[in-house]
Amino acid sequence: MNSRVAPLADSQPTATAEPAAGPLRGQLLAIEEDGWLVVGVAGAPVRCLCLEGKPLEVGDSVLVLPAGSAGPAIVLGRIGPYREPQPQARLVLEATEVLTLKCGDVAIDLRAADGKLMLRGEDVLLRARGTQRIRAGAVAIN
Repeated sequence: MNSRVAPLADSQPTATAEPAAGPLRGQLLAIEEDGWLVVGVAGAPVRCLCLEGKPLEVGDSVLVLPAGSAGPAIVLGRIGPYREPQPQARLVLEATEVLTLKCGDVAIDLRAADGKLMLRGEDVLLRARGTQRIRAGAVAIN
């Protein structure tokens, strides 16, 4: 089994025989290939599922809901100070078949199967400060 692993911190207390009634603090030790997380909780490794959200990294402090009769332990999320979201210098959205940006009746579709980019809207306006070029094998207008 190939996984990313971090050593268990020595400063954590040893495991107790009784499970806690609520969420526990833990440290992410490994992310297994099958998507399960290994979290050090009270000095013992625990296999967990997680809530979907921001990607986790080995070494993150996480909040864990212990396993119970309803199912396995669950990582609820990363613990840390609030950080204001920062704009990205570059954003890549990737899809294998179709990527659609939609707002009301206006949409942009990028289609991998036929290589088409489709703009749909009541009016389409293209502006350029410099030269606006149209390069294609053929151009059909109306």
